Amino acid sequence: MPKKANLADHLSNSELKKRYRDYKDPVEARRWHLLWKIYLGWRIKNVAVAVGVNY
Repeated sequence: MPKKANLADHLSNSELKKRYRDYKDPVEARRWHLLWKIYLGWRIKNVAVAVGVNY
Protein backbone atom coordinates (compact mmCIF):
# COMPACT_ATOMS: atom_id res chain seq x y z
CA MET A 1 0.00 0.00 0.00
CA PRO A 2 1.38 3.46 -0.88
CA LYS A 3 2.55 5.60 1.99
CA LYS A 4 0.40 8.40 3.34
CA ALA A 5 2.00 11.63 4.50
CA ASN A 6 0.68 14.11 7.01
CA LEU A 7 1.44 17.82 7.10
CA ALA A 8 1.67 20.07 10.12
CA ASP A 9 -1.08 22.68 10.28
CA HIS A 10 1.13 25.63 9.37
CA LEU A 11 -0.99 26.51 6.33
CA SER A 12 -4.67 25.95 5.66
CA ASN A 13 -6.14 24.16 2.67
CA SER A 14 -6.98 27.47 0.98
CA GLU A 15 -3.49 28.90 1.63
CA LEU A 16 -1.80 25.85 0.08
CA LYS A 17 -4.11 25.98 -2.94
CA LYS A 18 -3.50 29.73 -3.37
CA ARG A 19 0.28 29.28 -3.29
CA TYR A 20 0.04 26.45 -5.84
CA ARG A 21 -2.03 28.59 -8.21
CA ASP A 22 -0.12 31.87 -7.69
CA TYR A 23 3.43 30.67 -8.37
CA LYS A 24 4.70 31.53 -11.85
CA ASP A 25 7.70 29.18 -11.62
CA PRO A 26 6.39 25.75 -12.72
CA VAL A 27 8.78 23.80 -10.48
CA GLU A 28 7.76 25.73 -7.37
CA ALA A 29 4.07 25.54 -8.34
CA ARG A 30 4.36 21.76 -8.68
CA ARG A 31 5.84 21.51 -5.18
CA TRP A 32 2.94 23.48 -3.70
CA HIS A 33 0.48 21.38 -5.73
CA LEU A 34 2.01 18.24 -4.23
CA LEU A 35 1.72 19.63 -0.70
CA TRP A 36 -1.87 20.71 -1.28
CA LYS A 37 -2.89 17.24 -2.50
CA ILE A 38 -1.19 15.60 0.50
CA TYR A 39 -3.09 17.98 2.77
CA LEU A 40 -6.31 16.78 1.11
CA GLY A 41 -5.46 13.20 2.12
CA TRP A 42 -4.05 11.84 -1.13
CA ARG A 43 -1.42 9.11 -0.89
CA ILE A 44 2.13 9.99 -1.94
CA LYS A 45 2.21 7.73 -5.01
CA ASN A 46 -1.12 9.05 -6.29
CA VAL A 47 0.00 12.66 -5.80
CA ALA A 48 3.25 11.98 -7.64
CA VAL A 49 1.32 10.63 -10.63
CA ALA A 50 -1.18 13.51 -10.53
CA VAL A 51 1.42 16.29 -10.50
CA GLY A 52 3.91 14.56 -12.79
CA VAL A 53 6.83 13.76 -10.51
CA ASN A 54 8.67 10.50 -9.99
CA TYR A 55 7.48 8.56 -6.94
